[in-house]
Amino acid sequence: MNAALWLLIGLHLRAWLRYLLRSLRTWKGALLALVGFAVFVPWLVMLVFAPRQGSGWGGLDLREAGPALLLFYCLMNVVFASGERAIYFPPAEVNFLFPGPFDRRELLLYKIASTLLVSLPTALFMCFAMRSSWTWFGAAFSGMLLIVLFMHLFGMTLNLLAASAGARLYTRGRRTVAALAIVLGLAVLLSVGGSPSEWQAKELLGRLLAAPAWKIVSRPLRSFFDAVAAERLWPDLAQAVALGSMVNLALLGVIFVLDARYLEASASASARIYSRIQRLRRGGMGAGEGLRRGGKVRSSLPMPPWLGGVGPIVWRQLTTAARGADRLLLLIVIVGVAVIAPMIASLRDNPDNSENILFVFAFVALWLTVFMTSLLPFDFRGDIDRLAFLKTLPLPPWRLAIGQILTPVLLMSLLQLVGLSVVAWNAAANELLAPVCLISAAYAPPINFLLFALDNLLFLLFPTRLMAASPGDFQSLGRNVLFMAAKMIVLGVVLGLALLTATLASLVVGASWRLAALTAWPVVGMAAAATVPLVAWAFTLFDVGRDTPA
Repeated sequence: MNAALWLLIGLHLRAWLRYLLRSLRTWKGALLALVGFAVFVPWLVMLVFAPRQGSGWGGLDLREAGPALLLFYCLMNVVFASGERAIYFPPAEVNFLFPGPFDRRELLLYKIASTLLVSLPTALFMCFAMRSSWTWFGAAFSGMLLIVLFMHLFGMTLNLLAASAGARLYTRGRRTVAALAIVLGLAVLLSVGGSPSEWQAKELLGRLLAAPAWKIVSRPLRSFFDAVAAERLWPDLAQAVALGSMVNLALLGVIFVLDARYLEASASASARIYSRIQRLRRGGMGAGEGLRRGGKVRSSLPMPPWLGGVGPIVWRQLTTAARGADRLLLLIVIVGVAVIAPMIASLRDNPDNSENILFVFAFVALWLTVFMTSLLPFDFRGDIDRLAFLKTLPLPPWRLAIGQILTPVLLMSLLQLVGLSVVAWNAAANELLAPVCLISAAYAPPINFLLFALDNLLFLLFPTRLMAASPGDFQSLGRNVLFMAAKMIVLGVVLGLALLTATLASLVVGASWRLAALTAWPVVGMAAAATVPLVAWAFTLFDVGRDTPA
């Protein structure tokens, strides 16, 4: 490979380190890094020094289950991969390297060398995450590095194969592969598992992994996990690494055979992928949906009342959300599968234990809501590149804050109301459920407003893009931990005050639990309203030239 490309790889590494060091010079960056370091180091120490709890996953040895998981990854990559079938190069590399004095294979080697550099920390992290499955660090790191390289090289091989065969032929080919995989899987399942009425998941999986045909087919992939679990340098680790390296070298040979005319496809696909990444970084889930579908907006939402300038802001964010409606439907499915369906089934199976079931699922629903606020960034978080324009609007900051926060609150509350309606409809005979659903529906909007306001407040104080522009570091970990801890502490304090108010109302006034629960609603409402001036203050404090992330 040309020496200039090696120099470019070194400059990339220096730039990444310089970016991290510069961010530590500010008090915000130092605080986030300190929090991330305080969380990561104890977790790492616990993994390294904790006693091993066995060497398998649910009774299955790593050497048995690992090849099956890796093969499943390969099949999913073939069948469900994105339509952008090309090797991705950032625009700067397309503009400067493609016209440069480098041939195609030198650029492929540059991409593979860059992949190897990225694979090193990934393999290191996977080693510590799977501490119970290996005997000594050198073997585990060698095996994990081979696995990560195989995954990258396999994806690169598919990309070049698609570019060489053409999109239509590749689509037919992967459909054929999916059909053959299903047929072969059913054939092996019926031949090994016996009668379907006698199937048991764990026993059936053990039979499949012990079949002679599977052992022969999975032998190349098994070498990776033999290296991870090797106990001796010779011959265990040496033989496993040699066989695993041969598999990766075979993929590398296929890549060099298929390298013809990939530059043109990579240049066009990289431009489309980079444009999509930029839209996601700027506007999140619904950004750029109209552009990606041909630049035509088929319908328009009606304009809400003016409301002192709040209405148009809500309309703009709702329009952005409507262009990403498919992702909102995915969110509905997540809520339904994770909370609503198990709750209905449990209430029907155990009607006498409804109080405990409602308590457990209320806690799960609240916890899920705290996590799902990041899936609805139709507020300041999605307007990171529009904050300069928002500062020019002739609106007081508190009105602007309300308008930005209302859209995700309305969407989340709507999803919750639909779920509560489904639960109440399917358990109408339960006397406890109807009032609980009504009270939950009353509390949903102020709790959602509180959570989204906290998200926007922390975002304006510690701004970052929805998609990070650099690899993960301690600051990213610290930011996530800090945000989650702040939301949980504030939410715990507010709900604790609401519970205290409801308890006093029940004991002093003698009100029923339903009326007492409603008397605590103003506590949550006032707490949510108190966040508006804080968000407005953070928005006023935000310096577009200094605080806008790269």
